[in-house]
Amino acid sequence: MHRKNLCLISLFFLLTSCSNDLTIGIIGDQFGAINADSSYAVLNLAVDKMNTRKPDIVLHVGDLVESIQNINSVDDYNLRFDQAVKIMNRLQAPWLLAIGDHDVDPPFYEALSTDRSRENWFLEQSNSYGLANKGKLFYSYDIEGYHFTVLYSLENLHTDPRWGSIFLNQISAEQMNWLANDLEENKNASGIIVLVHHPHWYVWQNWSKVHDLLKQYPVAVVIAGHYHYDQDDGELDGIRYLTIGATGGVLKTADANSGGSPQYALMTLNGRKIQSLQLRDVRTDNEIELTPRQSMDRIQALSCMLGNLYQDETIYSQKNDLVTSGDKIKWQHLDMIGLESLCNPIDLPIQIKVGYDPNILFEPKWTDSDINSDCEITLKPGERTGWANYSSVGQWFKPQPLWTAKVNTKNVLASQSITLDISVRFNDGRERTISNKISFPVMEKLKK
Repeated sequence: MHRKNLCLISLFFLLTSCSNDLTIGIIGDQFGAINADSSYAVLNLAVDKMNTRKPDIVLHVGDLVESIQNINSVDDYNLRFDQAVKIMNRLQAPWLLAIGDHDVDPPFYEALSTDRSRENWFLEQSNSYGLANKGKLFYSYDIEGYHFTVLYSLENLHTDPRWGSIFLNQISAEQMNWLANDLEENKNASGIIVLVHHPHWYVWQNWSKVHDLLKQYPVAVVIAGHYHYDQDDGELDGIRYLTIGATGGVLKTADANSGGSPQYALMTLNGRKIQSLQLRDVRTDNEIELTPRQSMDRIQALSCMLGNLYQDETIYSQKNDLVTSGDKIKWQHLDMIGLESLCNPIDLPIQIKVGYDPNILFEPKWTDSDINSDCEITLKPGERTGWANYSSVGQWFKPQPLWTAKVNTKNVLASQSITLDISVRFNDGRERTISNKISFPVMEKLKK
């Protein structure tokens, strides 16, 4: 055969063997949420935005419905399921769903719960609505030469890779066998995408056997949700690990680039190669940063620290006075509050500012400092901290308050609470902020 013809044939096979681009939309959790209707309003808006982007397929990371809060019967559950699926069905592309904890967890928080009632509700509803899982807990799906493997991370109910019984949050032998067969049958796919609700890899012993299997096949990316903030865990053995933030679920009060905004994502694949990856704010449609793991770990530690502040004051009313429990006497008059739990749990300097109502508090000050109380104070890495990680922050011994203020007793009794707005910022190449409102309610002193 003529050399020119051989070259043309070779070029033909080269071109026809190249993978087509595939654009994937990704939607995050709706639950937990303070209000289901408000959460679904965000989901509805995300679907509108997604349709303008025209993805080939859309992935939902799970927690589409709520199985416990304000769900008192199967009828309550089915109404929410109907509401959610009707919104998702407005997508102009097929969509897949990973099953999340809020979809199936039963009441009573017991690790390894045997109550499969909510799981059965979910399967019955997904089957009756003709969803892609076809009444199964884990399943797969093919489109345009690409293979999607959807894992089930709740085989052990009420377990979690970050909080609680983290070592129990595992994939069963049965699901592992299914996964091995699924991957082998689809080893010639242009690319394989794995979707799961929990980022199991937070406890590597739980995930290592899964990763060791995935790396033998053309797996491009593993996508999870659950944490309600986005996180880029990087690439290992050619596999990208991503966590997508909430699309209606509760958020930290952080800046948009640090998990503080409702979001959706778009990713374009060519084979195993990610051609583009965009994270967008649902409300503004602005592109935002997919936050690096090290940055989100810092934000999470600071969130834990701010969450500890509620324990710094316990306030009671007694005969038109404010009292609290003292160290040496049972009750003492409360004339001042203080924040002992303020600390720096991370490896970078942080700046802290305290907002307060001047009608409630007066003469605030940073203790042992000449810094103006209305200005920020800087804490060095680790300052005032006993232990810290991305799930827990604490102090071995209760230190002196970092910030104090005197109390206007009359106005506090009238408002029945003291509220502070604590904001923290740091810079790791990008300025990041997180804040929290802490309320100390005035409780009625129990009578003997």
